[in-house]
Amino acid sequence: MLALLHTACGDDGGGGDLDAPATDAAIDAATDAGTDGGFVQPTMLSETGLYSDISSETIAPGIVEYVPRWELFSDRAVKRRWVYLPPGTKIDTSDMDWWQFPVGTKFWKEFTRDGVRIETRLIQRIDASNDVSSWYFVSFQWDAEQFDAIAVPGGVVDDPGNNDIPDRSKCRQCHQPSRNRSVILGFGALQLDYVATSDGMDLERLVTEDRLTMNPASSNGGFFPMPEVGASDPTLPALGYLHTNCGGCHNEFSDVKNTVNVELRLTTAAGDRMSWSTTRPWAFVLGPNGTGVPAQLSGSGSHLVLPGDVGNSAVHARMNSITGTKMPPIGRETLDSSGLDAVRLWIESLP
Repeated sequence: MLALLHTACGDDGGGGDLDAPATDAAIDAATDAGTDGGFVQPTMLSETGLYSDISSETIAPGIVEYVPRWELFSDRAVKRRWVYLPPGTKIDTSDMDWWQFPVGTKFWKEFTRDGVRIETRLIQRIDASNDVSSWYFVSFQWDAEQFDAIAVPGGVVDDPGNNDIPDRSKCRQCHQPSRNRSVILGFGALQLDYVATSDGMDLERLVTEDRLTMNPASSNGGFFPMPEVGASDPTLPALGYLHTNCGGCHNEFSDVKNTVNVELRLTTAAGDRMSWSTTRPWAFVLGPNGTGVPAQLSGSGSHLVLPGDVGNSAVHARMNSITGTKMPPIGRETLDSSGLDAVRLWIESLP
């Protein structure tokens, strides 16, 4: 069976306790050493290079804003994202599904609630090794005056309301090579394969600016077109949602698969492999016996996805929870009504 569904469930296992204090301290120590010889930990957002003038909110030259095709749900926070690729460097796209970024790459994500900036997160590649310590993660908490943001490596709980600023170990739960080979989520071939605004980043712009080591085939209605479906077909919105909100941990190469054999990440070959207009227009793995659900998902429905039966589909049940069975297990404290509707409509449409 094709394997496309990917559900993010941190309490479902995943190859060991990455976030044990001793392990976490060792990773921090390796990262903080700045193994490229020139990395200095920023203490303020204004030191990261995002702004040429933070007082006027002027973004620095060479930094480009982008929006993923399918966005991660974050308790309805308004988010903005930027990327910096060092001049003369290229993204290694020899595996188009798992991009590898050059040393010096930076990503920022800003979270705003009720018009007030709460936090901005930084992910920066600081050396060329292939382990999690080659990336530096930190969140910055905006001050009350909105003048600047200070690094909070230990995170902040409920700032304000139900917004938790993650500590560095929480960042690593999702952004680690053992679960997501690219480390970065939301910036890849499928997520950028659409027409962005004139000043935004998309796959076409990366190709035009020669920023990829290998370019995809010529674009014709998209570099990686999905199967043709009607405008009202619920398949792509649902699978795109699962790809983004679940696939970072539940994919073919993730260590989570060792204990929960579920894949929910779309690949660039998905359009060639699937025929969404005929029977069985989805893919999932039901476990070693091919029936039921993995033990870690018990109590959430009789199947991962049961065609036409939302109530017995564990994927939807875990999305519809805010307790210990919720998916994703971190990054949200409320229900995503639009995401739930998208997946519900898709399940109800399945033959």
